[in-house]
Amino acid sequence: MLIFIFLICLGVFPMYGQEPAPQRVGVGLVEHKLTIKEAIEMALVNNLDIEIERTNRSSAQTALRGTRGFYDPNFRWVPGLELRNMPTASVLIAPSGKLTEHLHTEQLSYRQLLPWAGQQLAGGFDNSRQSTTNPFSSLSPFVTSRLFFSFSQPLVRNRVIDPQRAEIRIRQKQVSLSETELETKVIGVVVRVQQAYWSLAAARKDTDVRADFVKWGREQLARNQRMIAAGTLAPVELSASEAELQRRLDMYYSSLDTITEVENILKALLTPNREASLWSEQIIPVEDKTLSPPEVVDLRETVTSALKARPELRALSSQEQINQIQKQQAADQVKPQLNLVLSYVANGLGGTAQTGPNPISASNAALYDRVNQLSGYVGLDPLTAPSYGGAPPTMVGGLGTSLENLFLGRYQSFQAGLALDLNIRNNAAQANLAQTVIAERKLKLQQAQLEQLIEIEVRNALQAVQTARQRIAATEASARAAKEKLDSEIRLFQTGESTNFMVLTRQSEYADSRHRAVVANLDLNRAVVRLQQAVGSTLQGHGITVR
Repeated sequence: MLIFIFLICLGVFPMYGQEPAPQRVGVGLVEHKLTIKEAIEMALVNNLDIEIERTNRSSAQTALRGTRGFYDPNFRWVPGLELRNMPTASVLIAPSGKLTEHLHTEQLSYRQLLPWAGQQLAGGFDNSRQSTTNPFSSLSPFVTSRLFFSFSQPLVRNRVIDPQRAEIRIRQKQVSLSETELETKVIGVVVRVQQAYWSLAAARKDTDVRADFVKWGREQLARNQRMIAAGTLAPVELSASEAELQRRLDMYYSSLDTITEVENILKALLTPNREASLWSEQIIPVEDKTLSPPEVVDLRETVTSALKARPELRALSSQEQINQIQKQQAADQVKPQLNLVLSYVANGLGGTAQTGPNPISASNAALYDRVNQLSGYVGLDPLTAPSYGGAPPTMVGGLGTSLENLFLGRYQSFQAGLALDLNIRNNAAQANLAQTVIAERKLKLQQAQLEQLIEIEVRNALQAVQTARQRIAATEASARAAKEKLDSEIRLFQTGESTNFMVLTRQSEYADSRHRAVVANLDLNRAVVRLQQAVGSTLQGHGITVR
C-alpha cells in the first residue's frame, strides 16, 4: 500500500476524484488552469485556421494593390547607335555605289491608362543625330527632334467600364469578402473553442462521477467483506460486488479516454504548432458554470436580427456585387468599339550646312568653262552655273536649332479621327454575359437556401436551450431523489433489511442521475454557444473585434 501511495505521489498514477488513473499519453504532471476567456484569447493569437485566413486577407489586399498598377505610368528610354552602309544603284545618291550614314538616337516615351472613362494617353520625345555621305543632303550632320502626344477616348465600349476598372472593383469587393470570411472563421474558432472547453469541463466532471462510482463500489465491497466475516451476509455476494466494481472501473477508464480526446481537440485550437509546451500539460478548465442564453422575446424578430448579423449573408452579398460588376462588364463588351483618336506632333531640324559644290553643277563645270571660253572669243557674257540653294537659315545649327524649331511650333501636325471595331457575332461576349446571368440566379437561390438554414439554426438552438433547461431541472431532482434512496438503501442493508443487489442498483441510479446532470449542463452550454452563433452575437458577446 505504501508503495502504491508513493507511485501516486510520483505521478505514475495521477488522481481523478479519488481514483488512481494510468498515465495519459504525452501528458505530464503540469496543470495549466484556463478560463474560457483565456482559451479564446489563446486561440485568436495562435489558431492555425485563423492565421491561414489572415494570409488570405493579406493576399486579397496585395492583389488589389497590384490591380491599381494598371494606371501606373510607363516610361521608356531607348538609346541607340547605328552605322548604315547601304548599296545604291543611283549615282545621284552615292557615286561610289555605297551610302554611309551614322545615326545616334535617343527615344523617350510615356504611356498611361487613365482611370476615369477608359482614356489612354501617350507621349514621347525623340532626338536623333545623323551624318550621311549623300551629296544631295543640305545638312550633315543634322539633328531631328520630335515631340508627340496622342489621346484615345472610348465612345461606346469601355467608356462606362473596362476590364481594368472592373478588375479593381472586383478586387475591392474581394478584400471586403476576405474580411467577412476572416470574421466567419474567427466566429467558427471561438465557437469550437467554447464547445471544446465546456466538453472538457464536462468530461472531467463525468470522470469525477465515475471515480465516485468506483469509490462507492469499493465501500460496498468493504461492507460486504465485513458482514461476511461477521456471518451476516452470504459469501456469494462478494463475487457480485467484485464484478460490479470491475465494471465501474471499466467505465472509469473509458471516461479518461474521453478527457484525452476532448483535451487534444482544445489543444489543437489553442496552439500554433505541435512543439508548443501546452501539449505536454493537463488543461484544467477553471470555470464550471451554466451559461445564460441571450434574451429572446419573439422568434420572428430573432430570425430577422440573425439575418442582418450573420457574416455568411454579408459574404454572399459581396459575391452578388462581384457578379454584378462582371455582368456590367460583359454587357459592355457586347457593344461595338468606337474610339475618338487625337494626336499632335511637333518636329524640329537643325544641322551643319554642307560646303562642297553642288553635285549637278560640278558635273557640268568643264562644259561651262568651254562655253565661257568660246563666248569670250565672240564678246558674249560668260554663263553662270545655276544654284540650287541650301538649307534655310532657320535649320542651320545643331541640337539647339532643332529644339528651337520644335518648341516654336514651326513644323506641327494635328490629327483627329475615329477607330471602329465591329464584331458581328461576338459569341465570346454574349456567352460571358449569359454566364453572369446564370450566376446571378444561382446566388439568389443560395441566398434563399442560406436564409432557410439560418432560421433552422435559430429554431434548433432555441429548442435545445429550452430542452436543456428542462433536462437540468429534471436531472437535479432525479439526483436528489436517487441520493436519498441510496442513503436509505445503505441503512436498510446495514440492518439486514435490504440486499447487496439493491444497494448496487441504487448506486448505479445515483451515478446515472449525476451523469445525466453533467450531460444536461453540457448540452445547455453547447446550445447557448450555438444560439449565439445562430443569431450572430458570438463576437459581440466576447468583446471581439476583427481588424
